[in-house]
Amino acid sequence: MSPNENCQPRVRPLHEWEIQAAYQVFADRLNYNRVRIHECAGWPDAIDRLGRKVKGQPQLENSHNAITLGNNCFFPVMLPVQPVKWGDAEFYKLAWLIHELTHAWQYQSMGWGYLLKALSAQFKQGYDFGGESGLKMRRKDGWNFRKFNLEQQGDICRTYYENLSAGKDISAWQDFIRDVQQVI
Repeated sequence: MSPNENCQPRVRPLHEWEIQAAYQVFADRLNYNRVRIHECAGWPDAIDRLGRKVKGQPQLENSHNAITLGNNCFFPVMLPVQPVKWGDAEFYKLAWLIHELTHAWQYQSMGWGYLLKALSAQFKQGYDFGGESGLKMRRKDGWNFRKFNLEQQGDICRTYYENLSAGKDISAWQDFIRDVQQVI
């Protein structure tokens, strides 16, 4: 039985506990009340399969893709209905939400122009920001958060939130997250 067989499409605002989690990354720089979560949307996975075919990449089994358009985050799965903490089996979905909320933040701060930049990052540059050492090196070179492509920005926010939740060292991320929380 597929994990999505009982998945019923629904649209909802962020849960209060999701806002509290996201606030640790975005502070008051994201208008949380404008964000809508679309669960059990099958088309993001279909787009991912098509993109992989076009790029000549292998199809991944049991892999999912989410897409954010403006303030609307489309997930092919149900997100947790109760708070999840680091170590919970569904924690990855909360971290995934943080990545997608980065795109809503981009939309809210850049307008629709963010979408073309995000698509470009999908096809050209990818998600890899270099991890902790890459962040340290980029900061030494004078980079701020906006110098990373939009998918890298999403993964910087996601990994910051994961490390923060796990009680790991977040020092390499902190200056970049401050950039998110301020107008730069």
